[in-house]
Amino acid sequence: MTKQTDNGVPRISARSPAEVVNEQVRAYNARDVAAFVATYAEDICIYQMPHAKLLAKGRAALTEHYGSKIFTKLGLRAEVLSRQTIGNKVIDHELTYGLHPNPEECVVVYEVHEGLISGVWFFQIAG
Repeated sequence: MTKQTDNGVPRISARSPAEVVNEQVRAYNARDVAAFVATYAEDICIYQMPHAKLLAKGRAALTEHYGSKIFTKLGLRAEVLSRQTIGNKVIDHELTYGLHPNPEECVVVYEVHEGLISGVWFFQIAG
């Protein structure tokens, strides 16, 4: 992965897509808004599937949504049940706690570019 330096010379990002997503999950579980948002690209788009409903666009919207609505919930945490990485895509089967009375399963697809998450697609698993 390449990343631009201040002088415009590309450099290699040392973090793999899975490492970036691991960092994001750790920040989510710690409810650390700054660390969580730092794992995302400035132009991040997050979608709820299957109808591609846009949940958040850009870091400012992400900070507002998670900081004021999600990270305030008691018992909030995500557990990665399984993971597959294919190129720059990380596909997690997750179990989330604290958003609803009962834990919820979902599949989350993360797209990572230049060491930052640039796209996220949530697929709820019907129970």
